[in-house]
Amino acid sequence: MFNYLHQVVRFPIFSSLDTCKKKNTLINLSSLGLSLLVISLVIGCKHQSSTVPIESSVVTVDSVEMVQQGIEKTRQGNYEAAVDNFNQVLAQNPQDINAYFNRGFAYSSLGQFEQALADFTQALKLDPQMVQAYVNRGNVYLQLGEDEKAIADYEKALKINPNDAFAQNNLGLAHLNSGSPDLAKIDFTQAVTIDPLYGEAYYNRGLAFIDLGEQEKAIADFQKAAEIWEEMGEKTASQAALAEINALKKASK
Repeated sequence: MFNYLHQVVRFPIFSSLDTCKKKNTLINLSSLGLSLLVISLVIGCKHQSSTVPIESSVVTVDSVEMVQQGIEKTRQGNYEAAVDNFNQVLAQNPQDINAYFNRGFAYSSLGQFEQALADFTQALKLDPQMVQAYVNRGNVYLQLGEDEKAIADYEKALKINPNDAFAQNNLGLAHLNSGSPDLAKIDFTQAVTIDPLYGEAYYNRGLAFIDLGEQEKAIADFQKAAEIWEEMGEKTASQAALAEINALKKASK
């Protein structure tokens, strides 16, 4: 099988002001062999939790605006300034789950993974049902090569929300990295069952089929991913999938 080396993992950003939406983004991860790995990006699921008691006198409009400013700086790639914003919020309200969650994203983008893990863990202490925090903490573990911990977090996320295609896809990546392409294939199949237009999951299932020696099925999945991405206008992603097909066909001659 191929050994997959992660360079980049992206995480969701959200606040209590965001509307719930989903965006899949192709991310290139270096690998040994034919393949690159893909992780999708989820942005902006509104967090609604009644499990975190916060006094109304503590939460001010300024705190909400400061979280929003931090999110905007994160989107601009100004992660250190974003951390400063979230620090100010948490100094005022140590129970602001949005600040912990988004600071975890900023820390991960800065390569400060221990701080990111601490923030996602704190978010989960405030709300143990927070699916996004389990997924993002799993992504950090995946980045660090701690596949078993990543698997545990993705499985916890899916126990809470079995229809989270993003978590299902990333669980497949963790299984693929840990040398279980058979389990990965099941995960990716579940992801495309949940979301039939999930190009990344088709692509990643193609990688699993390569490891399983099922080249024709791999080609079919890469073709499906290429078609989905072409329709979405993601030409770079589509070309990457077609390149996989060409490489497999050349190798079989």
